[in-house]
Order: sequence, then C-alpha cells, then structure tokens
Amino acid sequence: MKRNETHASRRTPHVTRPTGFTLVELVSIIVIAGILAAVAGPRFFNASTFASRGYADASSGFLRYAQKLAVARHADVTVQIDSAGLALCTTAANPCADGNPWPGPQGDTPYRIDVPNGVTLAGSAASFSFDAQGRPNTGITLTITGDTVRTLTVEAETGYVY
Repeated sequence: MKRNETHASRRTPHVTRPTGFTLVELVSIIVIAGILAAVAGPRFFNASTFASRGYADASSGFLRYAQKLAVARHADVTVQIDSAGLALCTTAANPCADGNPWPGPQGDTPYRIDVPNGVTLAGSAASFSFDAQGRPNTGITLTITGDTVRTLTVEAETGYVY
C-alpha cells in the first residue's frame, strides 16, 4: 500500500443502476390509458351531452331571471315555451308578438334562448307567467332531452326553480 492510499480508495466504486421505467411499467400504463380512452373518450366527443346540460343550466337561469324581472317591474312576465326555445313576453299570446318582449339582462330584446342542435325541449304548458310577487300562475315542468333527460320544475306556490 502506498503512503497516500487509504483503504477507501481501494474499494470498488459504487455501481449505480440507470433510472427509468421498466418495460412492465410502460406496458401497464399503455393498457390503462387504452381502457380509459375506450370508456371515457366517447363521452367527451359527444357534444349533445354537454349541450343538454348547458341548455338545462341556461333555462334554469332564464326562469329565475323571469321571476326576478316580474318582482322588480311589479308586472306580470310571461314565459313562452315552444320546441325552438324559451322567450319572455308581456302578454300570454303565443307566439310572443314582436311588440311585447321583455328585455334580457344586457338589455337585448327580445330575450330568448334557443334550443341547441341535438337537444329537444318539451313543457307541460305552452306558456305561464310570474306575477308581481314572483309566483307563477301554474306549476310547470320542462323536459330537456339530449343523451340524458333533464327535468326543470317551477313550483306552483313559490315559483322555486329546480
């Protein structure tokens, strides 16, 4: 042993293994990704699912706006329901006459939301109205159909929309 050598320097150097994924791990990840793509992929690429959910949410907000508008204006607000969508009117004439629409939140007249492609709208009545206290003249049920069926209900006593 030389004078400057120590016992540590005579040891074999520590061998490090290369880091990364094994073939089994990579194949497992690819199989799991394939299963997820086969099951969840079609749901993401079907627009009518998102359209029906979005239209149901928009319709709920539309009905709540109609109720609040009736209270704020101290006047009846009529909601027209047809297969093309929902509209706000000052009268119960169906369809809403051009001279009788209520403005929307941004002042747009007539305030209407149209049914998107792939979605259908059906109501238990052609129209109903909210009075100055926010109560509807009748209870109503809206059925929005896309890939799934969503139901909106306006309670007859309180006007609660759910």
